[in-house]
Amino acid sequence: MARARKLFPIYGSALANNMLAALERGRVVANFIARYIEEYDRHGIQGGPARDRELAETIGREALLAMILEVERVLPRFFGKKKRGKLKKEEEEAIEAFFREWAASLARAWNWNREDRNQFRRDLALYSEFGARRETAPITPKRAKTPREDPPFVGRVALLLDPSMLEQARRASRKFHGEAERLAQKLLRQTLRPART
Repeated sequence: MARARKLFPIYGSALANNMLAALERGRVVANFIARYIEEYDRHGIQGGPARDRELAETIGREALLAMILEVERVLPRFFGKKKRGKLKKEEEEAIEAFFREWAASLARAWNWNREDRNQFRRDLALYSEFGARRETAPITPKRAKTPREDPPFVGRVALLLDPSMLEQARRASRKFHGEAERLAQKLLRQTLRPART
């Protein structure tokens, strides 16, 4: 286990590559958009190859943000902990190094400049703040009866996808958010599998 923890940060780069491959070559985003168009007969939102590619890339970026937030949530399980606050100092340092490797690999793959990196950090902070708020909010009888607040992903993707039919786009985006979270968990398990042997 000590060796696995020492090697742990290098898996950040592998996870970034696996996520990008799933989103791009695995056509996760393209399939989501195609399903939406077919299910709701919204062929009018297509704008030609350049616009469709830009839409897929932008939604892919949002999916990546949602996926990394899910990875942050479940990653402490690698160390046998349920929450990040329970980690020991060296475990927390390993996770921070993991995410540094992940971010560096992503920046290289997408050829980001400083502004791109800063914008991604701001957006990730927005997603993280929402996740932290959701986890720390006390469960009261009133809160249990009200629907959960949607994460930023749902509204942002719905606006990108189909702003003139926002409610149906939100429903589709909500479902896609769950798919992105499950994909993040699957990719994390696949990436860390060698570390458990």
